[in-house]
Amino acid sequence: MDKKEYIVRQLRRTYNKKYEAYVVHRIIHLLNDLDIKFVTQQYVVRPDGGIALTDLFFPQINLHIEVDEGHHKANIDADKLREFDIINTTGHDILRVDVTTSIEQINQRINEVLEEIHKKIDRLKNNSEFKPWSIDSEFNSDTYIKIGYIDIHDNVAFKTIKDACNCFGHNYIGYQKAGASHPDSTIMLWFPKLFPNGEWDNQISDDEKTITEKSLNTKKVKKHIIGIINRENNAKHKRIVFAKVKGNLGFVLYRFRGLYQLDFNKSGSNGLVWRRVATKVKTFPKPKNN
Repeated sequence: MDKKEYIVRQLRRTYNKKYEAYVVHRIIHLLNDLDIKFVTQQYVVRPDGGIALTDLFFPQINLHIEVDEGHHKANIDADKLREFDIINTTGHDILRVDVTTSIEQINQRINEVLEEIHKKIDRLKNNSEFKPWSIDSEFNSDTYIKIGYIDIHDNVAFKTIKDACNCFGHNYIGYQKAGASHPDSTIMLWFPKLFPNGEWDNQISDDEKTITEKSLNTKKVKKHIIGIINRENNAKHKRIVFAKVKGNLGFVLYRFRGLYQLDFNKSGSNGLVWRRVATKVKTFPKPKNN
């Protein structure tokens, strides 16, 4: 997928919301900058485990745009709480566009939003901190090897399992298994489907802090649980998780969820329970060719 396809698909997501579509399209067209990535209907997990979708998000400058239609007038307190949750969770800024006003006022507010966007971009450029959007490097393991880490706040995802594996000392051309090794022998790379799938029914909590690994095959789950729990010296009792998901454009991705550790007290005959212990992990260079 190139930038043209990405942009067209993102804008299409506003198709059924006429006022949101007007604001989003006008901002993107007037911004007119292919170095700036944007996301429509950005998914945000609230502190209580609930979900919020913001209308437009610019990840390079940590800025969300919300389009306030008529029904927002009757939900001012709820909107304020939702905005507080988003800011508290992400540390990002939110700007609002009220579309219950005249077209002239809407356009003026859009101009103010664009001015703020440009200020944030210029600030990063002046500090040599601005990174132009590259759709290729976004999914490239070399990008994360170079910076030395993967952070959940960067919304990292890979197109294939082998791309994620190659961030941790591998040099795979292809790889399809649900688990892979890590330079630290106590850690495993895990690529689960966190939904019912055949004999497995793995689930992640709404706040993404807990994963329950469960098999519907009682014999298999018992053998699996005993095998994991009884490993000596905490071997493989930590997992770096890249969950199989559908991205917001419909493509399958493996999204980074964090580093999880086995909860021995909660694990038992019903399955294994994993608790998130870190949202940032170190990457490792690929092996040098002999």
